[in-house]
Order: sequence, then C-alpha cells, then structure tokens
Amino acid sequence: MNTTTFRPQQDQPFETVAPGVHFSFLRRHGGGGGGMTVLVRMEKGARARHHNHPGGEETYLVSGKLRVGERVLSPGDYLWTAPGESHDGYAKEESVFFVVLPGGLDVI
Repeated sequence: MNTTTFRPQQDQPFETVAPGVHFSFLRRHGGGGGGMTVLVRMEKGARARHHNHPGGEETYLVSGKLRVGERVLSPGDYLWTAPGESHDGYAKEESVFFVVLPGGLDVI
C-alpha cells in the first residue's frame, strides 16, 4: 500500500550508528529489501567504514566537505553509486547529506 510520509523537522531525531556518524531515518522502504531514506550527519574527522550498496546509493551533500571513495563532495554535489559498488567515507568538515538507499547497505 502506498502512503505519503511527512516528518516535521523536530520529529527527526538522530541516532549514532558509528563514532561521529549519526542517522536520522526519514523513511524505511517496504518490501523487505532494507531500503531507507536517511539524513546523515558526520562530525569532522568521522569515518564511514567500507560498505556496499546492493541497490545503489543516491547522495546529495547539504553542507560540509565529504570524501566518498576517491571523490570529494562539496555542498550541492550529487553522487550516484551503482548497485554493487563499494566505498568508504570521511568527513573533511562536519557534513550533512541526504541519502537514498533502495537496497540498504552492507558493511564490509
């Protein structure tokens, strides 16, 4: 069943998922594939361990400077990671970014 999801900003708490890495789960996709839409906040110097995206990943950097694999993203940059590709991440500055993970993620 399709339903519209609305979350006011004050209802979007962040959960710490790794040292310096915080997720606000905006929506968990149905269908059992682990898909999710997440707002991520990474503290300066925080690292995201090497991981894979079975369904790909869409990333839009809102603020900060973020290294994803070999690329460095600046505010307003968009990155599509194809299904099955893997990378790590490093916050060169405190960073906030919007991520859509159709198939979730697997930490390697």
